[in-house]
Amino acid sequence: MGTGNSIHNYRIPRVTGRWVNIYKPQADVYSLPTVSSPDGNTTYTQGVTYPDWRTNDHTFIKDDSNRWHCFGITRPWVPGDNGHSGEGLCFHAFAPEGTFAQAVTFQSWRDMPKISVGDCGWAPSAVRIGQEYSLVGSHLGLATSADLYKWTDKGRLNAKGGDRDPYITFWDGTYYLLRCDGNGINLIMSKDFINWSDPVVIYKPAKESYQTESPVLVHYDGLFYLFWTLWDMADKTTSGYCPRSYAYCSESPLDFHGKPLVAEFTVHAPEIIQDENGQWFMSTADYPHRGVSIAPLAWE
Repeated sequence: MGTGNSIHNYRIPRVTGRWVNIYKPQADVYSLPTVSSPDGNTTYTQGVTYPDWRTNDHTFIKDDSNRWHCFGITRPWVPGDNGHSGEGLCFHAFAPEGTFAQAVTFQSWRDMPKISVGDCGWAPSAVRIGQEYSLVGSHLGLATSADLYKWTDKGRLNAKGGDRDPYITFWDGTYYLLRCDGNGINLIMSKDFINWSDPVVIYKPAKESYQTESPVLVHYDGLFYLFWTLWDMADKTTSGYCPRSYAYCSESPLDFHGKPLVAEFTVHAPEIIQDENGQWFMSTADYPHRGVSIAPLAWE
């Protein structure tokens, strides 16, 4: 799919089955302070119960009992408002017992009380370090937990760089933290999750109107794959919930400039998950179904 490509052995990630809507948020009370959208047409009112809620950037992690959990952005769904007003709460859903593959069943993930600690309601990424779980949100707000239910605000990570849509992965003894920076994506690294390298811009779209969102970095079969979601600021028909995502491939996690585009997906804010038996899956938020949906993924 790419041009000028020197990588000849890359694999193509493909969705190979139907989307299963594992989680749909239930009716709930809006607990944040009342706020209106920039155009003034929509108001999210504290104390009001809203029947429908949206999801956006999300993250998956497994607990000590091998039960899967999902955390992510949520807010009431009000038709006509496709921006980000009303965000700030973090949804928490947990799966039925079994492997991830076994938990991919229709609306089987249970809604738990929403979380408002730190920045965890802003595009959180989950990671386990020793016996402690962490959620890192936009602006690098850090919340920690011993059980994934009770969370403590731990301030912010001491790191430079962009401040949107963090994604954390651990590979070869190093934590890699991606964030959106302007309309590009930067990367910082750490051995101890305390001291971080200076940021490196690993990808920047050719078009200035292309806003990168929801980056994900996957190491597979000796190569690295960068997934990200597009918000084209020049296209007034789209919004922050645009279901259009891409995957690029590189030999190095530090540079995806000029590297091949290997796949395109009609999904929003995807996560890439490998289950206990090695099977791969992709998630999507609020498209094609309200909430979070999962489909099997193959590397072809």
